[in-house]
Amino acid sequence: MKKTMLAVLLVVGLGATACSGDPEPNDPDKGTRTTGPERTADDHEGARRYFEDYTEAADGDGAVGAAAPSAVDSAQEEGAVEADVAEPMPVPPGPMPPPPSPGEDNEFTDVGDTKWVAAQESPQSTFALDVDTGSYRVAQSQAAEGLAPEPDSIRVEEWVNSFAYADNSPEQSALGLQVETGAAPRAEDGTALVRVGISAQDVAGEDRPPANITFVIDTSGSMDIRERLGLVKSSLALLAESLNEDDTIAIVTYGDDAEPVLEPTKVADRDIIIGAIDDLTSGGSTNMEAGLRMGYQQAREAHIEDGINVVVLASDGVANVGMTDGDALADEIAGAGEEGIHLVTVGYGMGNYNDTLMESLANQGDGFYAYLDTFEEAEQLFVEDLTQTLTVVARDAKSQVEFNPEFVESFRLIGYQNRALEDDEFRDDTVDAGELGAGHRVSALYELIPTDAVTDGAAVGEARLRWADPESGETAEVNAPITWSQDESSQTLRLAALVADSAELLKGNSIVTERGTTLEQLRTEAESLAAEDVDGVEELLGLLDSDLELSERPSDD
Repeated sequence: MKKTMLAVLLVVGLGATACSGDPEPNDPDKGTRTTGPERTADDHEGARRYFEDYTEAADGDGAVGAAAPSAVDSAQEEGAVEADVAEPMPVPPGPMPPPPSPGEDNEFTDVGDTKWVAAQESPQSTFALDVDTGSYRVAQSQAAEGLAPEPDSIRVEEWVNSFAYADNSPEQSALGLQVETGAAPRAEDGTALVRVGISAQDVAGEDRPPANITFVIDTSGSMDIRERLGLVKSSLALLAESLNEDDTIAIVTYGDDAEPVLEPTKVADRDIIIGAIDDLTSGGSTNMEAGLRMGYQQAREAHIEDGINVVVLASDGVANVGMTDGDALADEIAGAGEEGIHLVTVGYGMGNYNDTLMESLANQGDGFYAYLDTFEEAEQLFVEDLTQTLTVVARDAKSQVEFNPEFVESFRLIGYQNRALEDDEFRDDTVDAGELGAGHRVSALYELIPTDAVTDGAAVGEARLRWADPESGETAEVNAPITWSQDESSQTLRLAALVADSAELLKGNSIVTERGTTLEQLRTEAESLAAEDVDGVEELLGLLDSDLELSERPSDD
Protein backbone atom coordinates (compact mmCIF):
# COMPACT_ATOMS: atom_id res chain seq x y z
CA MET A 1 0.00 0.00 0.00
CA LYS A 2 1.34 3.47 -0.85
CA LYS A 3 2.68 5.61 1.99
CA THR A 4 0.20 8.37 1.14
CA MET A 5 -2.70 5.95 1.52
CA LEU A 6 -1.40 4.69 4.86
CA ALA A 7 -1.11 8.25 6.10
CA VAL A 8 -4.65 9.11 5.11
CA LEU A 9 -6.06 5.94 6.61
CA LEU A 10 -4.17 6.44 9.86
CA VAL A 11 -5.64 9.91 10.25
CA VAL A 12 -9.12 8.55 9.54
CA GLY A 13 -8.67 5.92 12.21
CA LEU A 14 -7.58 8.51 14.80
CA GLY A 15 -10.06 11.19 13.78
CA ALA A 16 -12.74 10.57 16.41
CA THR A 17 -10.85 11.72 19.50
CA ALA A 18 -14.12 12.26 21.29
CA CYS A 19 -14.35 8.48 21.68
CA SER A 20 -10.78 7.86 22.87
CA GLY A 21 -11.60 7.84 26.53
CA ASP A 22 -14.42 5.34 26.32
CA PRO A 23 -14.10 1.95 28.02
CA GLU A 24 -12.99 -1.13 26.16
CA PRO A 25 -15.65 -3.55 24.88
CA ASN A 26 -16.46 -6.73 26.77
CA ASP A 27 -14.27 -9.75 26.34
CA PRO A 28 -15.81 -11.60 23.37
CA ASP A 29 -15.11 -14.93 25.09
CA LYS A 30 -17.41 -14.03 27.98
CA GLY A 31 -21.15 -14.06 27.90
CA THR A 32 -21.42 -15.45 24.37
CA ARG A 33 -25.07 -15.94 23.46
CA THR A 34 -26.11 -18.41 20.83
CA THR A 35 -29.86 -18.08 21.26
CA GLY A 36 -31.48 -14.85 20.10
CA PRO A 37 -34.84 -13.21 20.71
CA GLU A 38 -37.97 -14.89 19.49
CA ARG A 39 -38.98 -13.61 16.09
CA THR A 40 -42.45 -13.01 14.74
CA ALA A 41 -42.98 -12.57 11.04
CA ASP A 42 -45.66 -9.90 11.35
CA ASP A 43 -44.33 -7.28 13.70
CA HIS A 44 -40.60 -8.09 14.03
CA GLU A 45 -40.98 -8.03 17.80
CA GLY A 46 -37.67 -9.80 18.37
CA ALA A 47 -35.76 -7.28 16.30
CA ARG A 48 -37.60 -4.41 17.99
CA ARG A 49 -36.44 -5.49 21.44
CA TYR A 50 -32.82 -4.49 20.80
CA PHE A 51 -33.88 -0.91 20.11
CA GLU A 52 -36.41 -0.77 22.93
CA ASP A 53 -34.00 -2.18 25.52
CA TYR A 54 -31.38 0.39 24.58
CA THR A 55 -33.98 3.15 24.73
CA GLU A 56 -35.18 2.02 28.16
CA ALA A 57 -31.60 1.89 29.45
CA ALA A 58 -30.91 5.43 28.18
CA ASP A 59 -34.16 6.74 29.68
CA GLY A 60 -33.60 4.94 32.96
CA ASP A 61 -30.29 6.41 34.10
CA GLY A 62 -28.78 8.19 31.11
CA ALA A 63 -25.64 6.08 31.35
CA VAL A 64 -23.34 6.20 28.37
CA GLY A 65 -20.52 3.78 27.74
CA ALA A 66 -22.03 0.63 29.20
CA ALA A 67 -23.71 -1.93 27.02
CA ALA A 68 -27.47 -1.86 27.07
CA PRO A 69 -29.26 -5.15 27.76
CA SER A 70 -30.05 -7.30 24.76
CA ALA A 71 -33.30 -9.05 24.03
CA VAL A 72 -31.79 -12.17 25.53
CA ASP A 73 -30.96 -10.34 28.78
CA SER A 74 -34.63 -9.41 29.06
CA ALA A 75 -35.63 -13.01 28.42
CA GLN A 76 -33.24 -14.23 31.14
CA GLU A 77 -34.96 -12.01 33.67
CA GLU A 78 -38.15 -13.91 32.86
CA GLY A 79 -36.42 -17.31 33.07
CA ALA A 80 -36.87 -17.94 29.35
CA VAL A 81 -33.19 -18.36 28.38
CA GLU A 82 -30.21 -19.74 30.24
CA ALA A 83 -26.85 -18.33 29.29
CA ASP A 84 -23.68 -17.00 30.88
CA VAL A 85 -23.76 -13.27 31.52
CA ALA A 86 -20.70 -11.09 31.00
CA GLU A 87 -19.27 -9.27 34.00
CA PRO A 88 -20.45 -5.66 34.19
CA MET A 89 -18.05 -3.14 32.73
CA PRO A 90 -16.14 -1.08 35.33
CA VAL A 91 -17.41 2.43 35.86
CA PRO A 92 -14.73 5.14 35.63
CA PRO A 93 -14.27 7.25 38.78
CA GLY A 94 -16.08 10.57 38.88
CA PRO A 95 -19.19 11.71 37.05
CA MET A 96 -19.57 10.72 33.41
CA PRO A 97 -19.72 13.68 31.02
CA PRO A 98 -23.14 14.05 29.45
CA PRO A 99 -23.44 12.90 25.85
CA PRO A 100 -23.80 15.59 23.20
CA SER A 101 -27.37 16.65 22.55
CA PRO A 102 -28.84 15.92 19.09
CA GLY A 103 -28.01 19.45 17.97
CA GLU A 104 -24.36 19.41 19.08
CA ASP A 105 -21.11 18.42 17.33
CA ASN A 106 -22.64 17.41 14.01
CA GLU A 107 -20.64 17.72 10.79
CA PHE A 108 -22.36 18.95 7.64
CA THR A 109 -20.99 20.45 4.44
CA ASP A 110 -22.86 23.15 2.55
CA VAL A 111 -23.22 22.11 -1.10
CA GLY A 112 -24.31 25.65 -2.07
CA ASP A 113 -27.39 26.92 -3.86
CA THR A 114 -28.44 26.42 -7.45
CA LYS A 115 -28.26 29.43 -9.75
CA TRP A 116 -29.91 30.52 -12.96
CA VAL A 117 -28.05 29.59 -16.16
CA ALA A 118 -28.48 31.49 -19.41
CA ALA A 119 -29.51 28.95 -22.06
CA GLN A 120 -27.85 30.99 -24.81
CA GLU A 121 -24.48 30.61 -23.07
CA SER A 122 -24.79 27.07 -21.68
CA PRO A 123 -27.80 25.11 -22.92
CA GLN A 124 -26.85 21.75 -21.34
CA SER A 125 -27.12 20.47 -17.78
CA THR A 126 -25.37 17.19 -16.86
CA PHE A 127 -25.15 15.28 -13.58
CA ALA A 128 -24.69 11.83 -12.08
CA LEU A 129 -27.84 10.28 -10.70
CA ASP A 130 -28.20 10.07 -6.94
CA VAL A 131 -30.62 8.00 -4.84
CA ASP A 132 -29.51 9.15 -1.38
CA THR A 133 -32.21 10.11 1.12
CA GLY A 134 -30.08 10.80 4.20
CA SER A 135 -30.55 14.57 4.19
CA TYR A 136 -34.34 14.36 4.50
CA ARG A 137 -34.19 11.76 7.29
CA VAL A 138 -31.68 13.92 9.17
CA ALA A 139 -34.17 16.81 8.99
CA GLN A 140 -36.94 14.53 10.29
CA SER A 141 -34.71 13.50 13.19
CA GLN A 142 -33.91 17.10 14.06
CA ALA A 143 -37.58 18.07 13.91
CA ALA A 144 -38.43 15.23 16.31
CA GLU A 145 -35.99 16.79 18.78
CA GLY A 146 -37.55 20.24 18.40
CA LEU A 147 -34.73 21.53 16.21
CA ALA A 148 -34.82 23.29 12.87
CA PRO A 149 -32.85 21.50 10.12
CA GLU A 150 -29.26 22.66 9.95
CA PRO A 151 -29.12 24.60 6.63
CA ASP A 152 -25.82 22.95 5.66
CA SER A 153 -27.44 19.51 6.09
CA ILE A 154 -29.97 20.14 3.31
CA ARG A 155 -29.33 18.59 -0.11
CA VAL A 156 -32.53 19.33 -1.98
CA GLU A 157 -32.47 16.33 -4.33
CA GLU A 158 -32.34 13.97 -1.33
CA TRP A 159 -35.54 15.53 -0.02
CA VAL A 160 -37.21 15.24 -3.43
CA ASN A 161 -36.08 11.63 -3.86
CA SER A 162 -37.52 10.65 -0.47
CA PHE A 163 -41.02 10.78 -2.02
CA ALA A 164 -42.78 8.63 -4.61
CA TYR A 165 -44.16 10.17 -7.81
CA ALA A 166 -45.96 7.18 -9.35
CA ASP A 167 -43.51 6.72 -12.22
CA ASN A 168 -44.05 3.45 -14.05
CA SER A 169 -41.47 0.70 -14.03
CA PRO A 170 -39.85 0.30 -17.48
CA GLU A 171 -40.61 -2.87 -19.40
CA GLN A 172 -38.17 -2.77 -22.31
CA SER A 173 -34.99 -1.48 -20.65
CA ALA A 174 -33.26 -1.24 -17.27
CA LEU A 175 -34.19 2.43 -16.86
CA GLY A 176 -37.19 4.44 -17.95
CA LEU A 177 -37.59 8.18 -18.51
CA GLN A 178 -40.72 10.27 -17.96
CA VAL A 179 -41.09 14.04 -18.19
CA GLU A 180 -43.87 16.35 -17.03
CA THR A 181 -44.15 20.15 -17.24
CA GLY A 182 -46.49 22.69 -15.69
CA ALA A 183 -46.64 26.11 -14.09
CA ALA A 184 -44.24 26.45 -11.16
CA PRO A 185 -46.64 26.84 -8.19
CA ARG A 186 -44.91 29.63 -6.25
CA ALA A 187 -42.53 31.13 -8.81
CA GLU A 188 -42.99 34.26 -10.87
CA ASP A 189 -45.78 34.18 -13.45
CA GLY A 190 -44.71 32.44 -16.63
CA THR A 191 -42.10 30.22 -14.93
CA ALA A 192 -42.41 26.52 -15.72
CA LEU A 193 -41.45 23.55 -13.56
CA VAL A 194 -40.14 20.39 -15.23
CA ARG A 195 -39.80 17.05 -13.47
CA VAL A 196 -37.54 14.50 -15.12
CA GLY A 197 -38.50 11.15 -13.60
CA ILE A 198 -36.16 8.16 -13.85
CA SER A 199 -37.37 4.70 -12.83
CA ALA A 200 -35.39 1.47 -12.54
CA GLN A 201 -36.98 -1.84 -13.46
CA ASP A 202 -38.42 -3.91 -10.64
CA VAL A 203 -37.00 -7.33 -9.82
CA ALA A 204 -39.20 -9.89 -8.07
CA GLY A 205 -37.80 -11.44 -4.91
CA GLU A 206 -37.66 -14.90 -6.43
CA ASP A 207 -35.66 -13.54 -9.38
CA ARG A 208 -33.08 -11.72 -7.25
CA PRO A 209 -29.58 -13.22 -7.35
CA PRO A 210 -28.01 -14.44 -4.08
CA ALA A 211 -26.58 -11.74 -1.85
CA ASN A 212 -23.27 -11.55 0.01
CA ILE A 213 -23.70 -8.75 2.57
CA THR A 214 -20.87 -7.69 4.86
CA PHE A 215 -21.82 -5.40 7.75
CA VAL A 216 -19.06 -3.10 8.99
CA ILE A 217 -20.33 -1.89 12.36
CA ASP A 218 -18.97 1.00 14.36
CA THR A 219 -18.85 -0.25 17.96
CA SER A 220 -16.79 2.63 19.35
CA GLY A 221 -17.89 4.33 22.56
CA SER A 222 -19.87 7.00 20.72
CA MET A 223 -22.26 4.33 19.41
CA ASP A 224 -23.52 3.89 22.98
CA ILE A 225 -24.97 7.40 22.96
CA ARG A 226 -28.68 6.94 23.51
CA GLU A 227 -29.96 3.99 21.43
CA ARG A 228 -27.60 4.00 18.43
CA LEU A 229 -26.13 0.52 18.79
CA GLY A 230 -29.55 -0.83 19.74
CA LEU A 231 -30.97 0.40 16.44
CA VAL A 232 -28.00 -1.10 14.55
CA LYS A 233 -28.69 -4.47 16.19
CA SER A 234 -32.38 -4.17 15.31
CA SER A 235 -31.42 -3.36 11.71
CA LEU A 236 -29.26 -6.47 11.45
CA ALA A 237 -31.97 -8.65 12.95
CA LEU A 238 -34.56 -7.25 10.53
CA LEU A 239 -32.32 -8.03 7.57
CA ALA A 240 -31.69 -11.55 8.85
CA GLU A 241 -35.46 -12.06 8.91
CA SER A 242 -35.95 -10.62 5.42
CA LEU A 243 -33.21 -12.12 3.25
CA ASN A 244 -33.46 -15.39 1.37
CA GLU A 245 -32.19 -18.58 2.99
CA ASP A 246 -29.18 -18.86 0.68
CA ASP A 247 -28.02 -15.26 1.17
CA THR A 248 -25.03 -14.71 3.47
CA ILE A 249 -24.35 -12.16 6.21
CA ALA A 250 -20.90 -11.39 7.62
CA ILE A 251 -20.10 -8.94 10.44
CA VAL A 252 -16.96 -6.91 11.04
CA THR A 253 -16.79 -4.48 13.97
CA TYR A 254 -14.38 -1.68 14.68
CA GLY A 255 -13.52 0.32 17.78
CA ASP A 256 -9.83 0.64 18.60
CA ASP A 257 -9.24 -1.90 15.83
CA ALA A 258 -11.22 -4.11 13.47
CA GLU A 259 -12.48 -7.55 14.45
CA PRO A 260 -14.14 -10.27 12.35
CA VAL A 261 -17.20 -11.14 14.43
CA LEU A 262 -19.13 -13.38 12.03
CA GLU A 263 -17.78 -15.16 8.98
CA PRO A 264 -20.11 -15.29 5.96
CA THR A 265 -23.09 -17.25 7.27
CA LYS A 266 -26.14 -18.48 5.41
CA VAL A 267 -29.32 -16.75 6.50
CA ALA A 268 -30.77 -20.23 7.01
CA ASP A 269 -28.55 -20.33 10.12
CA ARG A 270 -30.35 -17.40 11.74
CA ASP A 271 -29.59 -18.48 15.29
CA ILE A 272 -25.87 -18.09 14.65
CA ILE A 273 -26.43 -14.63 13.17
CA ILE A 274 -28.69 -13.57 16.05
CA GLY A 275 -26.09 -14.83 18.53
CA ALA A 276 -23.48 -12.58 16.93
CA ILE A 277 -25.89 -9.64 17.07
CA ASP A 278 -26.54 -10.29 20.77
CA ASP A 279 -22.81 -10.06 21.50
CA LEU A 280 -22.28 -6.62 19.97
CA THR A 281 -21.17 -4.11 22.61
CA SER A 282 -19.61 -0.66 22.38
CA GLY A 283 -16.36 0.82 23.65
CA GLY A 284 -13.03 2.23 22.59
CA SER A 285 -11.97 4.77 20.01
CA THR A 286 -12.86 4.78 16.30
CA ASN A 287 -10.75 3.13 13.62
CA MET A 288 -12.97 3.31 10.55
CA GLU A 289 -10.05 2.67 8.21
CA ALA A 290 -9.38 -0.73 9.79
CA GLY A 291 -13.07 -1.61 9.76
CA LEU A 292 -13.60 -0.74 6.11
CA ARG A 293 -10.44 -2.47 4.99
CA MET A 294 -11.37 -5.66 6.80
CA GLY A 295 -14.96 -5.41 5.59
CA TYR A 296 -13.90 -5.13 1.95
CA GLN A 297 -11.43 -7.97 2.43
CA GLN A 298 -14.24 -10.11 3.83
CA ALA A 299 -16.54 -9.15 0.93
CA ARG A 300 -13.86 -10.09 -1.61
CA GLU A 301 -13.19 -13.45 0.00
CA ALA A 302 -16.90 -14.30 -0.01
CA HIS A 303 -17.55 -12.76 -3.44
CA ILE A 304 -20.45 -14.32 -5.31
CA GLU A 305 -20.01 -14.39 -9.06
CA ASP A 306 -23.11 -12.95 -10.74
CA GLY A 307 -24.50 -12.21 -7.28
CA ILE A 308 -25.00 -9.14 -5.09
CA ASN A 309 -21.88 -8.13 -3.17
CA VAL A 310 -22.38 -5.27 -0.74
CA VAL A 311 -20.60 -3.71 2.21
CA VAL A 312 -23.00 -1.95 4.62
CA LEU A 313 -21.31 0.60 6.89
CA ALA A 314 -23.35 1.28 10.04
CA SER A 315 -21.91 4.24 11.93
CA ASP A 316 -22.34 7.71 13.32
CA GLY A 317 -19.45 8.73 11.06
CA VAL A 318 -17.36 10.30 13.80
CA ALA A 319 -14.08 9.12 12.23
CA ASN A 320 -14.34 11.83 9.59
CA VAL A 321 -11.22 13.89 8.90
CA GLY A 322 -12.58 15.73 5.86
CA MET A 323 -12.22 13.43 2.85
CA THR A 324 -11.75 14.82 -0.66
CA ASP A 325 -11.95 13.27 -4.12
CA GLY A 326 -8.21 12.67 -4.09
CA ASP A 327 -8.09 10.86 -0.76
CA ALA A 328 -6.61 7.37 -0.94
CA LEU A 329 -9.40 5.81 1.11
CA ALA A 330 -12.04 7.14 -1.26
CA ASP A 331 -10.00 5.89 -4.22
CA GLU A 332 -9.80 2.40 -2.74
CA ILE A 333 -13.56 2.31 -2.18
CA ALA A 334 -14.21 3.52 -5.72
CA GLY A 335 -11.92 0.80 -7.04
CA ALA A 336 -13.94 -1.84 -5.19
CA GLY A 337 -16.99 -0.61 -7.07
CA GLU A 338 -15.30 -1.65 -10.29
CA GLU A 339 -15.07 -5.17 -8.82
CA GLY A 340 -18.81 -5.19 -8.28
CA ILE A 341 -18.68 -4.54 -4.52
CA HIS A 342 -20.91 -1.62 -3.56
CA LEU A 343 -20.97 0.41 -0.37
CA VAL A 344 -24.19 1.39 1.40
CA THR A 345 -23.72 3.78 4.31
CA VAL A 346 -26.39 3.90 7.03
CA GLY A 347 -26.10 6.66 9.61
CA TYR A 348 -27.36 6.48 13.18
CA GLY A 349 -27.87 9.20 15.77
CA MET A 350 -27.70 12.99 15.82
CA GLY A 351 -25.23 14.54 18.26
CA ASN A 352 -21.56 13.92 17.43
CA TYR A 353 -22.63 12.74 13.96
CA ASN A 354 -20.76 13.18 10.68
CA ASP A 355 -23.14 13.45 7.75
CA THR A 356 -20.36 14.68 5.44
CA LEU A 357 -18.32 11.49 5.66
CA MET A 358 -21.28 9.11 5.39
CA GLU A 359 -22.61 10.83 2.25
CA SER A 360 -19.16 11.11 0.67
CA LEU A 361 -18.26 7.45 1.20
CA ALA A 362 -21.52 6.27 -0.35
CA ASN A 363 -20.91 8.42 -3.43
CA GLN A 364 -17.39 7.02 -3.82
CA GLY A 365 -18.52 3.48 -3.13
CA ASP A 366 -21.11 3.24 -5.92
CA GLY A 367 -23.89 2.88 -3.38
CA PHE A 368 -26.29 5.09 -1.49
CA TYR A 369 -26.59 6.86 1.85
CA ALA A 370 -29.51 6.49 4.26
CA TYR A 371 -30.08 7.74 7.78
CA LEU A 372 -32.14 6.02 10.50
CA ASP A 373 -33.45 7.29 13.79
CA THR A 374 -36.47 5.10 14.51
CA PHE A 375 -37.32 1.42 14.38
CA GLU A 376 -40.00 2.12 11.77
CA GLU A 377 -37.39 3.67 9.48
CA ALA A 378 -35.20 0.59 9.97
CA GLU A 379 -38.14 -1.62 8.97
CA GLN A 380 -38.67 0.44 5.82
CA LEU A 381 -35.02 0.27 4.78
CA PHE A 382 -34.03 -3.26 5.79
CA VAL A 383 -37.31 -5.05 5.10
CA GLU A 384 -39.04 -3.13 2.30
CA ASP A 385 -36.30 -1.35 0.36
CA LEU A 386 -32.82 -2.76 0.75
CA THR A 387 -33.20 -6.32 -0.49
CA GLN A 388 -34.61 -5.18 -3.84
CA THR A 389 -32.51 -2.09 -4.43
CA LEU A 390 -29.27 -3.98 -3.76
CA THR A 391 -29.71 -5.54 -7.20
CA VAL A 392 -27.85 -3.06 -9.41
CA VAL A 393 -29.55 -2.71 -12.78
CA ALA A 394 -27.64 0.32 -14.11
CA ARG A 395 -24.06 1.43 -13.58
CA ASP A 396 -22.63 4.90 -14.16
CA ALA A 397 -26.09 6.35 -14.73
CA LYS A 398 -26.06 9.96 -15.93
CA SER A 399 -28.67 12.49 -16.94
CA GLN A 400 -28.37 15.36 -19.36
CA VAL A 401 -30.94 17.96 -20.30
CA GLU A 402 -30.42 20.30 -23.25
CA PHE A 403 -32.64 23.37 -23.67
CA ASN A 404 -33.43 25.24 -26.86
CA PRO A 405 -32.27 28.87 -26.42
CA GLU A 406 -34.93 29.96 -28.91
CA PHE A 407 -37.60 29.14 -26.33
CA VAL A 408 -35.74 29.09 -22.99
CA GLU A 409 -34.08 32.23 -21.70
CA SER A 410 -32.68 30.68 -18.51
CA PHE A 411 -33.04 27.58 -16.36
CA ARG A 412 -31.90 26.15 -13.05
CA LEU A 413 -31.48 22.57 -11.86
CA ILE A 414 -32.81 22.28 -8.30
CA GLY A 415 -30.24 20.31 -6.29
CA TYR A 416 -27.50 17.89 -7.42
CA GLN A 417 -24.79 20.48 -6.77
CA ASN A 418 -22.24 17.89 -5.68
CA ARG A 419 -23.14 15.47 -8.49
CA ALA A 420 -22.50 17.82 -11.41
CA LEU A 421 -20.57 16.58 -14.44
CA GLU A 422 -19.01 18.36 -17.38
CA ASP A 423 -21.31 18.30 -20.38
CA ASP A 424 -18.81 16.34 -22.51
CA GLU A 425 -18.68 13.64 -19.80
CA PHE A 426 -22.21 12.51 -20.56
CA ARG A 427 -21.06 10.17 -23.33
CA ASP A 428 -17.64 9.51 -21.84
CA ASP A 429 -18.15 6.00 -20.51
CA THR A 430 -14.96 6.09 -18.45
CA VAL A 431 -16.53 8.63 -16.09
CA ASP A 432 -17.80 7.25 -12.79
CA ALA A 433 -21.40 8.23 -12.09
CA GLY A 434 -24.36 6.90 -10.10
CA GLU A 435 -25.60 3.34 -9.62
CA LEU A 436 -29.30 2.49 -9.61
CA GLY A 437 -30.78 -0.60 -8.01
CA ALA A 438 -33.98 -2.40 -8.91
CA GLY A 439 -37.03 -0.35 -8.02
CA HIS A 440 -35.12 2.88 -7.45
CA ARG A 441 -36.90 6.09 -8.43
CA VAL A 442 -35.09 9.37 -9.06
CA SER A 443 -36.42 12.81 -9.95
CA ALA A 444 -34.70 15.97 -11.13
CA LEU A 445 -36.48 19.34 -11.13
CA TYR A 446 -35.82 22.30 -13.40
CA GLU A 447 -37.34 25.76 -13.42
CA LEU A 448 -37.53 27.50 -16.79
CA ILE A 449 -37.93 31.15 -17.74
CA PRO A 450 -39.15 31.35 -21.37
CA THR A 451 -38.36 33.70 -24.22
CA ASP A 452 -41.11 35.63 -25.96
CA ALA A 453 -41.05 33.05 -28.78
CA VAL A 454 -42.37 30.15 -26.70
CA THR A 455 -45.83 28.76 -27.42
CA ASP A 456 -47.88 26.09 -25.68
CA GLY A 457 -46.67 22.63 -26.65
CA ALA A 458 -43.37 23.86 -28.13
CA ALA A 459 -40.42 21.47 -27.77
CA VAL A 460 -38.20 23.50 -25.45
CA GLY A 461 -35.63 20.81 -24.74
CA GLU A 462 -34.69 17.15 -24.50
CA ALA A 463 -33.97 14.95 -21.48
CA ARG A 464 -31.40 12.18 -21.89
CA LEU A 465 -30.41 9.22 -19.78
CA ARG A 466 -27.31 7.06 -20.24
CA TRP A 467 -26.04 4.05 -18.29
CA ALA A 468 -24.02 0.84 -18.56
CA ASP A 469 -25.29 -2.68 -18.11
CA PRO A 470 -23.74 -4.03 -14.87
CA GLU A 471 -22.95 -7.42 -16.45
CA SER A 472 -22.01 -6.77 -20.06
CA GLY A 473 -20.78 -3.20 -19.69
CA GLU A 474 -22.72 -2.20 -22.80
CA THR A 475 -24.10 1.32 -22.70
CA ALA A 476 -27.67 2.35 -23.41
CA GLU A 477 -29.27 5.74 -23.90
CA VAL A 478 -32.87 6.93 -23.93
CA ASN A 479 -34.33 10.38 -24.39
CA ALA A 480 -37.63 12.20 -24.08
CA PRO A 481 -38.82 15.63 -25.28
CA ILE A 482 -39.61 18.49 -22.93
CA THR A 483 -42.64 20.45 -24.08
CA TRP A 484 -43.74 23.84 -22.83
CA SER A 485 -46.82 24.03 -20.65
CA GLN A 486 -48.34 26.52 -18.25
CA ASP A 487 -51.19 24.23 -17.29
CA GLU A 488 -51.99 23.79 -13.63
CA SER A 489 -49.41 21.40 -12.19
CA SER A 490 -50.31 17.75 -11.75
CA GLN A 491 -50.53 16.23 -8.28
CA THR A 492 -47.06 14.72 -8.60
CA LEU A 493 -45.58 17.99 -9.85
CA ARG A 494 -47.23 19.85 -6.97
CA LEU A 495 -45.75 17.36 -4.50
CA ALA A 496 -42.26 17.69 -5.99
CA ALA A 497 -42.53 21.49 -5.94
CA LEU A 498 -43.69 21.47 -2.32
CA VAL A 499 -40.81 19.28 -1.18
CA ALA A 500 -38.22 21.29 -3.12
CA ASP A 501 -39.57 24.65 -1.94
CA SER A 502 -39.61 23.40 1.67
CA ALA A 503 -35.99 22.30 1.43
CA GLU A 504 -34.81 25.48 -0.29
CA LEU A 505 -36.68 27.76 2.10
CA LEU A 506 -35.27 26.02 5.17
CA LYS A 507 -31.82 26.09 3.56
CA GLY A 508 -32.18 29.82 2.95
CA ASN A 509 -31.95 29.82 -0.84
CA SER A 510 -32.25 33.46 -1.92
CA ILE A 511 -34.32 32.62 -5.02
CA VAL A 512 -37.10 31.13 -2.89
CA THR A 513 -36.90 33.64 -0.03
CA GLU A 514 -37.01 36.61 -2.43
CA ARG A 515 -40.26 35.25 -3.85
CA GLY A 516 -41.80 35.72 -0.44
CA THR A 517 -42.47 32.01 0.04
CA THR A 518 -43.38 31.28 3.66
CA LEU A 519 -43.74 28.22 5.83
CA GLU A 520 -47.42 29.06 6.22
CA GLN A 521 -47.92 28.88 2.44
CA LEU A 522 -46.12 25.56 2.25
CA ARG A 523 -48.10 24.17 5.15
CA THR A 524 -51.36 25.15 3.45
CA GLU A 525 -50.28 23.36 0.28
CA ALA A 526 -49.26 20.31 2.31
CA GLU A 527 -52.68 20.23 3.96
CA SER A 528 -54.32 20.40 0.54
CA LEU A 529 -52.28 17.48 -0.78
CA ALA A 530 -52.87 15.51 2.41
CA ALA A 531 -56.62 15.96 1.90
CA GLU A 532 -56.12 14.36 -1.52
CA ASP A 533 -54.40 11.38 0.17
CA VAL A 534 -51.03 12.02 -1.47
CA ASP A 535 -48.58 9.50 -0.04
CA GLY A 536 -45.92 10.85 2.33
CA VAL A 537 -47.33 14.36 2.73
CA GLU A 538 -48.49 13.80 6.31
CA GLU A 539 -44.88 13.25 7.35
CA LEU A 540 -43.75 16.42 5.56
CA LEU A 541 -46.64 18.30 7.14
CA GLY A 542 -45.36 17.29 10.57
CA LEU A 543 -41.92 18.63 9.73
CA LEU A 544 -43.38 21.93 8.50
CA ASP A 545 -45.50 22.22 11.65
CA SER A 546 -42.37 21.75 13.76
CA ASP A 547 -40.42 24.38 11.83
CA LEU A 548 -43.35 26.79 11.87
CA GLU A 549 -43.60 26.44 15.64
CA LEU A 550 -39.87 27.09 15.98
CA SER A 551 -40.06 30.17 13.75
CA GLU A 552 -42.88 31.62 15.86
CA ARG A 553 -41.14 30.95 19.17
CA PRO A 554 -39.87 34.19 20.79
CA SER A 555 -36.12 34.57 20.87
CA ASP A 556 -34.14 34.42 24.10
CA ASP A 557 -33.08 38.03 23.72
